[in-house]
Amino acid sequence: MTAFIDADNLNELDPFVLWDHFEAKEIIRTTGLDYHGHSGVDAISYPVTGRLRHLDSSGSHVTLNSGDIHVMTSGNGIIHKDTMTPQDGRVESFSLWTALPAGHKEMDDASSSNVSSHQIPLVEEIDSATKVLIGNYKGSVSPIKYSIPVTYLDIIIAPYGVWHFQPDKSQTTGFVYIRSGRAYIGGNQLHPHQMGTLTPSSLPLEIRTGSIGTRLFVSLGEPLHQPLISSGCSVHSSAVNMSLGTQNIKRLMAAKKMSGL
Repeated sequence: MTAFIDADNLNELDPFVLWDHFEAKEIIRTTGLDYHGHSGVDAISYPVTGRLRHLDSSGSHVTLNSGDIHVMTSGNGIIHKDTMTPQDGRVESFSLWTALPAGHKEMDDASSSNVSSHQIPLVEEIDSATKVLIGNYKGSVSPIKYSIPVTYLDIIIAPYGVWHFQPDKSQTTGFVYIRSGRAYIGGNQLHPHQMGTLTPSSLPLEIRTGSIGTRLFVSLGEPLHQPLISSGCSVHSSAVNMSLGTQNIKRLMAAKKMSGL
């Protein structure tokens, strides 16, 4: 598991509060995490190899196939369990979290939604193919309704190719993550499992490849400009909301244990 974004760069990457790449090989049985809780965040799950079984306290019981998207809005508290079933002995998935806006949305009741891969737009260009997971790309809009303005793209670029995009002017925070291959951005070279933080610019985002093609993610968002207090599993704009979310998670865990007796 490769996790990015921590307390040191939380404010720099506002509204993004977690990026996680989970990958395992030679798996012969299901793998995952038992019930645990979150609050104050939107959590996007994106399995790309294997199937993901998701159960949560909002009532969502769903199995995601490779390429499907699941969004869990934790609000004032949610508990969930995720289990991955391998494909040819491998599992791989990505998790992206964003903070929820301070106020009503941050402490609203939890909810979940999911969209199958065939419903997600794929934009094919001369050098690239771009899957629009969240937001919009060159006129193609994801069907996923999200809490805040975010663009989340899964991109394949051919060898000696170029990919360019003019982000929304309000989405000034972002990063690029390389899944495979190599990419060149603003004179910098990125390799697999490397994240590059983007700086605000009025110029289009341009990504190039050399002799090796690449698969990468681009995430862009509009900063919330609010305090971001993290407990590791939850993020809130105030200590009061963090306390309320923590208490609710404990209550949900206790209720889960009681129901299992």
